[in-house]
Amino acid sequence: MTKIYIIRHAEAEGNVFRRFHGQFNGQLTPRGLEQVEYLRKRFAEVPVDAVYSSDLMRTCQTAQSIYVPRNLPLHRDARFRERCVGIWEDLPYGYLDNYHGETMKQFSRDPVHWWVPGAETFEVCTGRFLEGLKEIADQNPDKTVAVFSHGSVIQAVLMELFFRRDPKAVPLSDNTGVSLLRYENGSFSYEYLGDNSHLPEALSTFALQAWWRKTDNRKEANLYFVPLEAGVSVPEELPLPQGERVMLGILQGRAVGAVATLAPREELGIVSGITLLPQMEGRYYADQLLGCAISHFRHLGCTRICLLEGNYPDQVDKRYWFDADRTCTIPTGIV
Repeated sequence: MTKIYIIRHAEAEGNVFRRFHGQFNGQLTPRGLEQVEYLRKRFAEVPVDAVYSSDLMRTCQTAQSIYVPRNLPLHRDARFRERCVGIWEDLPYGYLDNYHGETMKQFSRDPVHWWVPGAETFEVCTGRFLEGLKEIADQNPDKTVAVFSHGSVIQAVLMELFFRRDPKAVPLSDNTGVSLLRYENGSFSYEYLGDNSHLPEALSTFALQAWWRKTDNRKEANLYFVPLEAGVSVPEELPLPQGERVMLGILQGRAVGAVATLAPREELGIVSGITLLPQMEGRYYADQLLGCAISHFRHLGCTRICLLEGNYPDQVDKRYWFDADRTCTIPTGIV
């Protein structure tokens, strides 16, 4: 019998910037790196013979929790990537919630039939994952392996294997959630699914998002963005940051925040300010505004971001990857 731990990656940019990152190559957040450390502690005394991962950055970073302490090689395999979401890659959840709401609901409630141009079908994404999983199981008889992958494709594969494609039977796993499968005589069974008991509540991505999940109203959680020139009314209590390009963060039709940027200097993107209505602080909207700027600069080919000096809501300038000179490197997002 082969034991297979299937593990979702730690918290990554798309999770907190609230952008659709299927095969878009984002990195872990600082909180995600803390989650990796708790995952390492969980597996400290667990025998693992081999480690596999999708080839995307967020899974490879998470896999360090197991392969690095054991001096094992990391086997990168594109078959364990997240489901490709085609033309939705790197779009804000808020935009999709507001302008493609029914299709967005279908992604969560009926992933078997969901599809947009350029995306993988359910059959394609589960097929290539299961091909890789069975290959690993056959190559590692009577051993224990770990496979690092992504939330939606893990959910889809578990639906396919055990629950007759019923999404209600398999909730989406929290970041670093662990499922334990067994493979024997050519078939899979499971011991547990999506366990995140190694994480303190203060580090659980799902727990931090509970303020909006209780209402099940995604439009209360996810911003979309329009340029200041679009003519959306700006509340008097929302000061506008100064910059050459100002984007408004819209929540249920109302401007609640703004992010300003300057023209890039070679490969350096410059964020000149972020503002947020006071009553909106503490809900990670500042993170979404920062994510809007980072996405903008990525698409311009920038590889570094700089935050100008200033007062940033929710201390967003201190919670990410910025060095003492207020700059950081960003991956391109292209795979």
